[in-house]
Amino acid sequence: MKVRILLTAVLALSLSACKKSFIELVPKTVVTEATFFKTANDYTQAVVGSYAPLRSIYGDAYVMGEMRSDNATYFASPGLQGGQFSDKWNISGFLDIAINMNGLNKYANCYVGIARTNAILDRIDQSTIDPAVKANLKGQAQFLRSFYYFELVQYFGGVPLHLKEVNSVAEASLPRSSAADVYKQIIADATSAAGLLPAKQTTIGMVTKGSAKTLLGYVYMTLKRYPEAEAALKDVTTLGYSLVPDYANIFANRNTVESIFEIQYLAGPQGQQNNFAFQFAPNISNVKNILGVSGDNKTTGGWNKPTPDLIAAYETGDTRKAASIAFSYVDGDGNTVNDTYCKKYTHGPYATFNNCGDDWIVYRYADVLLLLAECLNEEGKPGEAIPYLNQVRARAGLLPTTAASQVDLRAAVAKERRVELAFENHRWLDLVRTGQAISVMTAFGVKIKQQEPYLPASAYTNITASRFIFPIPQSEIDINHQLTQNPGY
Repeated sequence: MKVRILLTAVLALSLSACKKSFIELVPKTVVTEATFFKTANDYTQAVVGSYAPLRSIYGDAYVMGEMRSDNATYFASPGLQGGQFSDKWNISGFLDIAINMNGLNKYANCYVGIARTNAILDRIDQSTIDPAVKANLKGQAQFLRSFYYFELVQYFGGVPLHLKEVNSVAEASLPRSSAADVYKQIIADATSAAGLLPAKQTTIGMVTKGSAKTLLGYVYMTLKRYPEAEAALKDVTTLGYSLVPDYANIFANRNTVESIFEIQYLAGPQGQQNNFAFQFAPNISNVKNILGVSGDNKTTGGWNKPTPDLIAAYETGDTRKAASIAFSYVDGDGNTVNDTYCKKYTHGPYATFNNCGDDWIVYRYADVLLLLAECLNEEGKPGEAIPYLNQVRARAGLLPTTAASQVDLRAAVAKERRVELAFENHRWLDLVRTGQAISVMTAFGVKIKQQEPYLPASAYTNITASRFIFPIPQSEIDINHQLTQNPGY
C-alpha cells in the first residue's frame, strides 16, 4: 500500500512542471481511476483480479493447514538448506517464529485481496451498471473480503480491519482489531453476499450462494453458534450439490457437482499455474516415471508426506485411501521404491516440469455434510446427524457408523473428516475448533519423533494454546508500529 502511495507522489512531482493542458489529459493506453470503474466490464475485471491472490495463498497453504497437524510431515534431506525448507519444517514441528515466509505469504496476500475488494466495494453502489450484474459482482467482492479475513483471523487472531480503500500513509497503518470485531465483519459480509449471489454462476469458478452459506457455516461452527451454523449448512443442502460417486474423480476433474468453492489454476506460461503434484511427489532426482515429465525434484518435492498415524486412520475397504496416498513409486532409474506420498493432486502426465493446472477445492459437499453432522451432534441431536455422516461413508464403500451417543458420534465425525478431507487444509483448523489440538498433537509428537529420527528433540515440545494461531509476520510489525505480536512468539 505504501509503495503505491509513494509512486503516486513521485508522479505528481514529476508532472508539476508540465503544461496544465498535458496534466489534464488522461493517457489513452493506461488504466487510471479516471477511466476505470465505469462499466460492468470494468467491475468484472476488478472482481476477477480479487480472486488472483487465492492462487498465491493456496500455493503453500498445506504447510499451515496440514503439516501443522498429525496428517502430514516432510521428507528430510541433509542437502536441503535455506528458509524455504526450514520455514516449513519449523511450522510442522511447532518451532516457527515471526520470520517465516509461509506465514508472510498468507498474511500479505490476504491483504492484497482485501485491498482489491475494498476498491470495488467503495464504488460499486454508486455505479450505474445493471442492477442484477451489480448485485452479483458486489456479492462476489463481499464473499472474497469475508473469506480473506476468515483466513487471517483463524491463523493470526485479531488483525487490522481495513474496510475502505487506502489513500494515505496514515490509513495504511492500523492497530489490530479484536478477533470478535473481525468475526463480526466476516459475518456481515458473508451474510450480505449470500443474499446477493446466485445459486449458479454462468462463469465457472466464480463463487455462489452455496459458497457464502458454507463460509457462514464454518464461521458459526468456529464460534460455536450451532443453531445459526445448522441453518446455513442446511441451506447448502438445498442448492443442488451432490457427491461424486467415485471419490478419486473429485480431484481428477474440475468444478464437479460436489465443488462449492474451487480455486482455478491454469497450466502454462501465463503465471496462473501451480506445482502441487511436484511439491507432494517424492524427493528424487527424476520424477518422469511418476509425473510424466523429466525433472530433478530434490529441491521441490517431499512435502505433505502422509504420516503413519493418518494411514492407520483409514478403515479396511475405504476407497479414499488409495485415491489419496501412494505407497510406492518407480524412480528415475526404473527401480520400485516402497514409500508413501500424497497422490490426491497428481493427475499427469504433465507437459512441463513444476507446472500444473489442477484446481484446489476449498469447500465441497462432503465437507458440508460432515460439518452439518458435527453441528447437529453438538446440538444434542445425534440421531439427525448420523444420516449425513453415513452419506459420506457410503460413497467411501463403508458400512453405516455404529456410533450412537453424542460422545461416540463426536469421535466418529472427527475421524471421518480427517480421512475424507485429508490433505485439503482442514485438519489443523478442525483440531483447534474442536478443542483437540493440544492432546492430539502432543501424543502425535511423541510417536512421530520415535518413527522419524531426523526430527529435532525440540520439535513438538511447545504445543500450547498460544500456538493455536501463528505469529504476525515480523516484517509487518516493522512497517506498522501499531501492530503487536501474538503471545508466545
